[in-house]
Amino acid sequence: MINASSSSHVTSPVTSFEPHIRPTTRLSKPYHYRRNGIYYFRLRVTGSTTKTVSVSLHTNDRSRAMDASSYIAASVRAFHRDCLDAQWHQIRDRLVQSAAGLLNPDHHHDTQRLWGGLHADVDTLRPVLNYGPSPTYPEHEVESLNTNTEPAPNPCPVGLAPLTFEVLSRLYLADRAGEQKPTTLSSTRFTHGVIGNILGELDLRTHTREDLVTLREQLVMTRKPSTVNQMLMKVSAVLNWGMNNGHLVKAFDKKLKFTKGVESARRAFNQDQIGMLMDHASRLPEHSWKRWLLSLGIVTGGRLNEISQLCVSDIQTLESGVVVIHINEFGEGKSIKNKRSERKVPLTDGAYGFDLQAFLRYVETSRLRGSVSLAQIGYRSAGEWVNQHAIPQALGECYVKGLVFHSLRHSLASLMQAKGVPLTHAQAVMGHASGTVVFDTYGSGVPVETIASLLGDLFAAGSNRWSSYLAANQTSPGL
Repeated sequence: MINASSSSHVTSPVTSFEPHIRPTTRLSKPYHYRRNGIYYFRLRVTGSTTKTVSVSLHTNDRSRAMDASSYIAASVRAFHRDCLDAQWHQIRDRLVQSAAGLLNPDHHHDTQRLWGGLHADVDTLRPVLNYGPSPTYPEHEVESLNTNTEPAPNPCPVGLAPLTFEVLSRLYLADRAGEQKPTTLSSTRFTHGVIGNILGELDLRTHTREDLVTLREQLVMTRKPSTVNQMLMKVSAVLNWGMNNGHLVKAFDKKLKFTKGVESARRAFNQDQIGMLMDHASRLPEHSWKRWLLSLGIVTGGRLNEISQLCVSDIQTLESGVVVIHINEFGEGKSIKNKRSERKVPLTDGAYGFDLQAFLRYVETSRLRGSVSLAQIGYRSAGEWVNQHAIPQALGECYVKGLVFHSLRHSLASLMQAKGVPLTHAQAVMGHASGTVVFDTYGSGVPVETIASLLGDLFAAGSNRWSSYLAANQTSPGL
């Protein structure tokens, strides 16, 4: 029998160890997913659905994606082990920093390509993640980054590179670029470059309202307020994405846009001027695309690029007998502004003198000669001709600066508004999005025949006014 005193000195090797130290933040296993073919890396706090962060791995190759993922995970893992008290916002920022360094477009994920064949099977990329000694978080910065209401206790050393607009833009585009059309994406990249140059090394984690106001003031020095507002919208998109994805706690972009001096320089034509333009177009040869470019702009309110990219197959005669142009992006090189821009617009014979049968003969001639596109000149050349030559020549003394092809769109929209055309019907013609669920969901369901009847009545009044104008001035079309 073993007495109590002797048993008190007996213990097992396991129970003689010190208790394991637990980290403040527990992390789940990284998750990988694909969006538009590109691999992404996601990390989250165990048991949380809100404390997550995702970064693009900038590749559609699985092996390269997993290679990049392993290095990002290794960097975060090493930091987590060295800093057991790390809060989620600190771990998240380390991950973003690691990704921004490793996945910089100037770097390659392919070890062999970067270092040569000698290192093909060697873990050579690891030094990319070596950020050197980490300075201590300033207390005020820890509080500003912490998503909780309580300040993080005992902030640990963290190597935080500034979260500049350039870095945040890169992460934003990696996530959202696939949702933008090539032309829009090109404009976005250009605007982001301008913004990045102005903001420089400003750390967006600690940016203030004054920083963004200063940005706006610098932008407007060489740009119109309306242009600056468009650029500020792109800034807001990046900042709000940064907040939604855990990179930022606060963005000070609200009510930053200009409200004065943003009126468009574009004007609308009056009904007499519309008649003069159609008269000018009708004098051009039937086989000339320029005639139909201007005529279609008048009777449809289509954008210049929408008219310029029309194909033979886009001119359709429906079972009801209504002839329409189908504005879409089905075909190489075709693009529309947004999903609401796809539409079928009826062509109204006789509107201001529009000759529908002559246009259909032009379409048939294009088809017989094997042409896919109706246009004989490019979009840029078309814009130069109609804005710099056709419109000033047609209007003569009535021409004023600011009247361009897009003014035809403003004119038709104003005419429909003046005649009390229902909003959903006007949207079906113009391809506008209302910004409301009801109109955006059901507006596109307006029957084409209803729109054809509407436009017929609308243009009849304008045509009658044009006839009265000709009679009063004792002139006739074509003279």
